[in-house]
Amino acid sequence: MRQKFLLTGAVTFFFCASVFAESASAPVAASAKTSAGKPTQATPDNTSLQREIEQLKRQIKQLRPDITEAMLGLQIRHARLWFAGEAGDWELAAFQVHGLQDGLDGIVENYPEHAALQPERLGDILPAMMGAPMKTLRAAVDNKNKAEFERAFDGVSAACTGCHTVAGFTFLQIHRPKTSLLDNVSGTPVATSTAK
Repeated sequence: MRQKFLLTGAVTFFFCASVFAESASAPVAASAKTSAGKPTQATPDNTSLQREIEQLKRQIKQLRPDITEAMLGLQIRHARLWFAGEAGDWELAAFQVHGLQDGLDGIVENYPEHAALQPERLGDILPAMMGAPMKTLRAAVDNKNKAEFERAFDGVSAACTGCHTVAGFTFLQIHRPKTSLLDNVSGTPVATSTAK
């Protein structure tokens, strides 16, 4: 994760540097236009910076997780959300809803043209299918209403399954989890003992 932030920072730096270099040479570039009004070739400095920016962009793409890893993250949030809602731990449930939405947004941002939905765009299909169910789920958690939460949770699960079906993955059926395999996080503070 740290590498991703460093690369993002480096890309930002090089982008800003190239913009600064272009603006600093603007008077020269303005006089270097052809008679057709088109700019001449980039200077060696700009070309070098542009190459570095492109190389950093490729490195950032290599660091992003595969879509299956991103989906696994959603599955974990989905399960933890269920158990938080069932326990009436609305603070943890709200946290999980936020994480679930962030995960969905990340998938749309990182894989908008994913091959599974071609010729359709995952970047269009996923928000269309998940938007309303997620809004309903968020409202149920905000209302701290268990029955409403259960219906909304089932609605999100059905939307997930529907998206998988559209992508041709009919074997991926999303439903209420039966067991909490990841019970190493609790929403309620654990009392600590100060006795020695």
